[in-house]
Amino acid sequence: MLKEAKTSDARDPIAIPADLGFEENCKRVVEEIVNAFGRIDVLGSPSFLDYASTKGAIVAFTRGLALQLVNRGIRDNGVAPGPVWIPLIPASFSESEVPMKRAAHPHEIAPSYVFLACNVSASYFTGQVLHPNGGVIVNG
Repeated sequence: MLKEAKTSDARDPIAIPADLGFEENCKRVVEEIVNAFGRIDVLGSPSFLDYASTKGAIVAFTRGLALQLVNRGIRDNGVAPGPVWIPLIPASFSESEVPMKRAAHPHEIAPSYVFLACNVSASYFTGQVLHPNGGVIVNG
């Protein structure tokens, strides 16, 4: 989450994390960064090797960035939900893939993002990835 992400001289938000080595740019960032992942970053995929590798790299980036920014009072975490019910999911989701036998509803996943974004409740969390996934990745 970024403060002033689109000022007149701002670049796209995706470019901002690369510039966090500069103190003045750190002041533009909220105290919490929450990245979104999926389960493929932990499970891997032989069919989508490039996509899975990229997601895994983003998890490593999140953890490394968390260590780099912790002394500046900035926390970096992520959420990696399992299947979430949206209109496309019923056609592409098998209940046997999830121990709870269903996809999550958005209201079941959203609290993970809210929790990590809250400096009061999650003030001791940094470099972590929460996995609200219905038991898909029990050891993730």
